[in-house]
Formats: sequence, C-alpha cells, structure tokens
Amino acid sequence: MKNLFKKLLPLVLIGCVPFSNLFYWTLNSTHRGVYDLTTDLDRSMPLIKIFIIPYMTLWFFLAFCFVYLCFKNRKVYYKIMITLFLCYVVAFITYYFFQTTVIRPIVTGNDILSKMILFTYNSDEPYNCFPSIHVITAYLAVKGINATNARKSIKIPVNIIGFLIIISTEFVKQHVIMDIFFAMFLCSGIYNLLIYLEQKYNMSKIYNLDKQEIEQ
Repeated sequence: MKNLFKKLLPLVLIGCVPFSNLFYWTLNSTHRGVYDLTTDLDRSMPLIKIFIIPYMTLWFFLAFCFVYLCFKNRKVYYKIMITLFLCYVVAFITYYFFQTTVIRPIVTGNDILSKMILFTYNSDEPYNCFPSIHVITAYLAVKGINATNARKSIKIPVNIIGFLIIISTEFVKQHVIMDIFFAMFLCSGIYNLLIYLEQKYNMSKIYNLDKQEIEQ
C-alpha cells in the first residue's frame, strides 16, 4: 500500500491544471483595459467549425498524456509540471498587466458543431488570450511525451492530436497567431532553462528518483 501511494502521489501535481481556473476566471475581464493583437493574417483565416472537436478534446488529451508521462518517466514529468506551473505564473501576470481579446465571428446554424462553438463562447469570455493556456498545456503534453522513449504508436497520435488542438485555437477564433507563438516560445524557453540549470548546477538529485522511475 505504501509503494502504491508513493507511485500515485505525483499525480496530485496534475491538479494544478484545473486549479489554475480559479485565477483564470478571476482575471478574465476588461477591468484593467484590453488590447487586440489580431493581424491581417488572422482576419484572413475563416472560422472552420470542425476544429471545435480537437479544441474540446484538450482535457481528455491532457489527462492521458500527463498520467502516461507520470508512470513512463517521472523525471520528465516533474520538469513538465514545473514548466507548466511557471508558464501559468507568467500567463496570469501577463493577463493582469496586458489583457488581450479576440474578435469572435457570428456563428449561424443549428448543427452540432455550431452548438459546440456557441457553448464554448458562452462558457469563456474572449479575454486571457496572450499567451494561450490551451496551447501551453497541449504543447507541454506533446513535448513531454516526445522527451521519453515512448513507442511510435503513442508519439505519433499524441503529436497529431496536439498539433490539431493548437491550430484549433485559431480556427475556432478563440486565439490569434501571436497568442499561439508566444505560448510555445514561453514553454520552450522555460523548459530549456530548467534543463540548463539542471546540467549546470547538477540539480538532478532534487527529483529524488529511483532508477526505475526515470524511464520505464
């Protein structure tokens, strides 16, 4: 029982994902002013309703990737979770001081895809865009899986679904291009910084891992 508890305890870190919504909703307003980062390229891209499907699969995608990562490679899992936490901190500070918005199109039709898009719009105000939390979480999930020795049968679907989730943020008009690129830049920058600090100051011991927990 003790060993089982030790193996399952790190999964608690995944709770920071839904817990972050408390800060997200608090900051999701225009009380501090708002900016629009929409470019001509964003305006030229149409609403593509089918992309609401990958957009709404994010939570299932994250659950699979983070749980798999936790048991597959605990060291990479911890680095991804630390990176995610720091990305959240940067994102929420940015939302407070530099709130942005996205102009949503008028959605017509009674088809299921239109209803799914309208549900998303009604559930989330068009703020807290730069950087995209959707992109941050999906990108880190993919980055984590790619950092392990997972089989191609795992990596290929994860990369495809992750890519579709990321671009869906543009095609369902929840984000603009700058939101997406800044999110990926932020993730890569913080993750690479952690790797640099780990190597430079020999910080591997802070993970306190058994050999079998590093790569299974």
